[in-house]
Amino acid sequence: MGLMVTMMLGVVVIAGTVAVRLWAPTPAARAVEAAALALPEGAEITGLGASPVEILATVRLPDGAEALLTFRRADGALLSQTPIRRD
Repeated sequence: MGLMVTMMLGVVVIAGTVAVRLWAPTPAARAVEAAALALPEGAEITGLGASPVEILATVRLPDGAEALLTFRRADGALLSQTPIRRD
């Protein structure tokens, strides 16, 4: 009897968790505040990511090299450029 009650409670908890996750409102995507990002001449964005304070962009440069660019989210200023080497 105890095992049946425990299993029924487990099923109810799992069903409740699934229902809450299905019908919960999804948070709106946070917009990038920077008006523009200054990319190096001829660079092509291959990936984009963000944190609360930074925007990260992987780019392919005209010579075929790749780099990770870090921008400040508030104004779009370039903070760093890190080369990506694939071995």
